[in-house]
Amino acid sequence: MMKKIIFALIILMTVPIAHADEIYQVESASNDQYLIINGTNFAAKSYCHDYQFGDEVVFLDGDPNGSCTEALILNLRTNQACSTWCESPY
Repeated sequence: MMKKIIFALIILMTVPIAHADEIYQVESASNDQYLIINGTNFAAKSYCHDYQFGDEVVFLDGDPNGSCTEALILNLRTNQACSTWCESPY
């Protein structure tokens, strides 16, 4: 049991901690390939498996406003990251 606790603490120390204002919701998810987050389109480089409407996500890299070339998005429900292309609406 102690080993599991130590392992969990090590994992938590290596994962970036998101502040409440950095958490976004998936507004639309289509065919595991297209996401709308923060009113911005993001296209999966391959697939964003099991991202669903309402899932909470954080941006590990990139910009939630789409002012980027690429973004790495972490789904807090599944703990799965997805690499995407940014498609700014501007």
